[in-house]
Amino acid sequence: MSAIAALRQRLTHQTCVDLADGAGGTSHAFLSVEQMWGAVETVATEFGVSEERPRAAHGVRITVRAPHTIAPGDRLLLGARVFQVEAVTDADGRGRFSRCHCREEQP
Repeated sequence: MSAIAALRQRLTHQTCVDLADGAGGTSHAFLSVEQMWGAVETVATEFGVSEERPRAAHGVRITVRAPHTIAPGDRLLLGARVFQVEAVTDADGRGRFSRCHCREEQP
């Protein structure tokens, strides 16, 4: 199977924008930028306690075709799943694919 055929999940790329809150401050909101095909792979799972409740965080590697505008701090959506982008690297060393290192938290 080719690398392009492995990109089977339809992802929505969102970037964080600052909005004036009307009281002199700002609030953060996410704006949908584009949709793309990607391959989602869970690579690690961490368990812990947050706000006195058990939580799990998954380390996820998402591969997409390059070029794109994904940057650390953005997020990718797959249905109801939300992936926070922590880093973006060149997946194949030739600039054809990008690998996003993400974190998905579950309550």
